[in-house]
Amino acid sequence: MDKEHSPAPAWRRLLAAAIAATACWFVVVRLLELEHDVAQQAFCLAVMVCTAVLSGVAAGRPAFGVLVASLLLGVIWLASSLKVAYLREALLAPDLRYLAATFSSEVIAHYPGMLRKSLIALLGGGALATLLWRLESPGLWRARRRRRRLGMTLLASLPLAACLWPRGPFTDVYAVPTWEFISNGARNPITTFISSFSRMELVLPVRSSGGDRAQWQLPAAVAPQATGNAPDIVAVLEESTLDPRQWAACTSPRCRFDLFEPDAATRGYGDLRVHTWGGATWTSEFAFFAGLPHTVFGAAGIYAPYNIVPRLAYSLPRQLKALGYRTIAIYPMGKEFVGAATAYRDYGFDEFHDASELGLHWESTDSDLMQHVQALYAARRGTATGPLFVMVLTMRQHGPHDYPLARLPPPWNEPPAPQLDERANRNLGTYLYRMHQSDLALSQLRQFLFASGNPVLLVHFGDHQPSFDGLEQTLRRARVAASPAAALYDTYYRIDTNFPAAPWSPPDELDLAFLGGVVLQQAGLPLDDYFQANAVLRERCRGLFDACPAPVLADYFGHVFDALHLLQ
Repeated sequence: MDKEHSPAPAWRRLLAAAIAATACWFVVVRLLELEHDVAQQAFCLAVMVCTAVLSGVAAGRPAFGVLVASLLLGVIWLASSLKVAYLREALLAPDLRYLAATFSSEVIAHYPGMLRKSLIALLGGGALATLLWRLESPGLWRARRRRRRLGMTLLASLPLAACLWPRGPFTDVYAVPTWEFISNGARNPITTFISSFSRMELVLPVRSSGGDRAQWQLPAAVAPQATGNAPDIVAVLEESTLDPRQWAACTSPRCRFDLFEPDAATRGYGDLRVHTWGGATWTSEFAFFAGLPHTVFGAAGIYAPYNIVPRLAYSLPRQLKALGYRTIAIYPMGKEFVGAATAYRDYGFDEFHDASELGLHWESTDSDLMQHVQALYAARRGTATGPLFVMVLTMRQHGPHDYPLARLPPPWNEPPAPQLDERANRNLGTYLYRMHQSDLALSQLRQFLFASGNPVLLVHFGDHQPSFDGLEQTLRRARVAASPAAALYDTYYRIDTNFPAAPWSPPDELDLAFLGGVVLQQAGLPLDDYFQANAVLRERCRGLFDACPAPVLADYFGHVFDALHLLQ
């Protein structure tokens, strides 16, 4: 037998086994502490065992294989626990792609404790792996048996592949609903990280090549031209908001609100098609900023803040920055929610102000929020040398709405729709009262902005329809929906200015992905190549992606993805 491949002395094998067992025990204990659900614990242990078998067979060193599996799961455990501890957000697959150049490395560098633990893990793990490699010789394999070794390695990879297959023995782990996957990532961070690889895989839409790219440019006579006094733009995403008169039972005067009634300052108003229902507000942010529905990227599009936004070459905030705007985001949740701070930076925002900084909480009203908006706007307007773009998200209209009407002040404590049952009236009554608060706050904001002496465009729009724990789906609609999707995905939009805007004939219904381009045009701002194509598609498809013929969309996607390189 070759000396190089002869079995190692017994004491070396025992030492290697002891080191590997200690590392394995430590990691297993940590796994059981960190993963809180039994199914997730079983999944992690199965992945660890299968990785140990594969590594041991491939290297011909059993103890080394156990150590490799322990180190792999240990590194995931450490990275996940550090990210949860410092950022309150689970580690996801895209973090690997952007580790070296983006937020992750910047955060590690600014937290000494995180940096110290990372270095210890990197250096200590490498040293242990090297030690075990030298302690063990590949006694399982002789030099002449490399073919058998390759075959056994391929065979050993099958159990690991089965564990990682979303339709394999751990289907339930992979089938966690999207909202639970995102919001409970910190509860089972290792499982979340491993399963995120399959959930983050983007599918680009069908694209055609070789089309006439000039067709996606606006005629010079139609394209807005740069002006010397660009208006400030304030956008308000009204969470869970629609005109309650869409429900046939909502005929009370309390169902009418000024924010749904256009007036002399209104330049655009109508039904808005969104792409999410009852939640996932970040997808509405994406459609508005990116000019595309998240649905064009397949199922993984719902994770847009993680897997799409960091790669965007074009966005509404970036276009405005290129035109000299200072871009400011005001967010009603914590900056760690769905990676909001990182996503907004990648969209192109200069400033990000979250609920923790502003002192907002779950029960804060829209009036509380708008007071901060007005204060920030006044402060930035006083020092800015160029126009401002302020993006505001509201939160008050989020559920739950199932509260006793007696808790509301008159007249909101009376059933708004006596023909409905008590539960429906509780939900609808609370919704209408909060809408009343939003209506007042938005009216005060508009009055403040328009009285500032600066040209201002105010756009506000609904995010998704509210959720009354499923009850809202039983409420009959006041009018027949334009399409099967419209009943659940129609909200509203409205654009007001305190200056004359270019004439525009709104379509019967507007897709949220086209709203950003409309805002640019109504502000009289020039459009880059991307938003010119967005405007052309809007006109050709009568305001809706759903109305676009497949060949037109394929040519458009070929233009924005292949010619303009939307994703970097």
